[in-house]
Amino acid sequence: MAGREDFEIAVVDNRLPDERGFQVISAVQKPGVSTVALLRDEDTMDRIVGIELGADYYMRSPVNPRELVARVKQIFRKRERAGDGDSSRIYVGELEIDPDQVQVLKNGKEVLLSPREFKLLHTLAMSPGRVFPRTALLRQVWGEEEYIDERTVNVYVQRLRNKLGDDSTDPKMIETVRGFGYRLVRPAG
Repeated sequence: MAGREDFEIAVVDNRLPDERGFQVISAVQKPGVSTVALLRDEDTMDRIVGIELGADYYMRSPVNPRELVARVKQIFRKRERAGDGDSSRIYVGELEIDPDQVQVLKNGKEVLLSPREFKLLHTLAMSPGRVFPRTALLRQVWGEEEYIDERTVNVYVQRLRNKLGDDSTDPKMIETVRGFGYRLVRPAG
């Protein structure tokens, strides 16, 4: 399925039996992938759950194929404009993440991270505000080749919080979304 192919956009129809549409939304979460969720009606709860699982766009199902193609083209245009800059640095609040130099700065001061901690932070920073399920983070950071317990993600998030000076009792940067996973908080403003 999703882990076997490279793709940039996932179109997920929420009409799959047994609420599997939400499972698919969760399973396709990885940096650089946009998710378009097709919803059968204007159910606010479905939209909220979809957003928390990482869906980027919504369309009412059944969808007009031309409208879907127009949405996909719009996503690619946005990416092209975002990619016109000459830097791959990511800025989120007080953090500056440079994947080319494998470096993290917080308020201009370097934060030393292990390779896995860096990869975890980079994955979260690629989509600030998006909730990443633990299973998606395991796939992105550790890969599918080795078996790693989901609780390992909790340990690494705790390490990141400590190194970033994020109070684990009241985190402001890396937030736990109970029952779902983690997100890098998008700063207000």
